[in-house]
Amino acid sequence: MQIKGNNSIFELSWNDTARFRRIVIEVLSEACKVDDTDSEEFDGIGRLAEKQMHAAIKRFICPDDSCHEVIIDGSALCLQKKDAENESKKKKRRFVADVLIEDTIFEIQTGGFSPLREKIQWILDNTFYKIVVIHPIAETTYVNYINGKTGNIDKRQKSPVKGKFTDVANDLYFFREFIGNPRFSLVLLMMEAEQYKKNIAKEGSRRPKYRKYELIPISLLRAYVFKSIDDYKLFIPDNLPSPFCVKDYSKSSGIHGIDAYSIVKTLVHLGLLEEAGNLGKAAAYRIK
Repeated sequence: MQIKGNNSIFELSWNDTARFRRIVIEVLSEACKVDDTDSEEFDGIGRLAEKQMHAAIKRFICPDDSCHEVIIDGSALCLQKKDAENESKKKKRRFVADVLIEDTIFEIQTGGFSPLREKIQWILDNTFYKIVVIHPIAETTYVNYINGKTGNIDKRQKSPVKGKFTDVANDLYFFREFIGNPRFSLVLLMMEAEQYKKNIAKEGSRRPKYRKYELIPISLLRAYVFKSIDDYKLFIPDNLPSPFCVKDYSKSSGIHGIDAYSIVKTLVHLGLLEEAGNLGKAAAYRIK
C-alpha cells in the first residue's frame, strides 16, 4: 500500500486489488461447493451468508491458514514476568485471534466495535502482542433482489447509500481507552460490495418481503489507517467555527444525531477537542 500525502489515507496498489479479487473468487467458490449428501438442503445464495466478507479479508491479510483462528491464552505471553506471584494474579482467559502474524493480532470486525472491548483490553493487559482491528465499509453497494421461487436475480441496482469512514463515528467511543496505545491501531477498508436480498414473502402476498444476506465484497478501494491520536484529526472538519456546539459540528462534518455527540465526546477524551463553556443552552467546544 502507498501512503497518500501525510494523512491516514492509504491507496491500495493494483496488485493489492487484483489479489483481493482472486481471493474473493476462491472464497465464494469454496462456499458454493456442495457434497451430494447436502444437495437437498442447499439454499443457493443462502450458503454465502457464512461470513464471506470476514473470510476474504482474513485470507487477504495472510494466506497461511495456520495463522488463522489462533488461541491466545496468555500463559506464556505476559508483558514482563516479574515474579511468580504477579503472574498468578493475571486474569486467566483464552481468546481466539482471527489472524496472528509474529507479534501482531489482526481482528476483523464487520459489525459494531463494542463486542471487541473486553478482548482488546485483555490482550493489551496480558500479552506483548500488537492488535490491529480491521473494519470493512461498503463505499459502493449493488443490491441484488432474488426471486424466492426461482432463485434468479430479478433486479440489480446501485444503492443510493454510500459508505464513508465517518460511519464509525459512534463506535469509536468504545475504543477511546485504546486509542493512543502504541500497540493498538484501526484500519478501515473501503470497498465495493454486493448485497443479496431474497424474497421470503408467503405465496399470495401482495408485497415482497426481503431478507438480507451478508455483504459480499467485490473489490478494495482504499484504506484509512489510524495508529496515533493525531490520525483521528481526520474527524475534525476544517471549517468548524470556534467555539462550536454539536449542531455546528454536525453541519460541518455530515455526522448527525447520536453519532455526532459520540464522536465529539471521543475527540474530547483524546485531547483533540476541549470544552469551552456554553453557546446558549448548548455545550461548546473548541479545537486544542
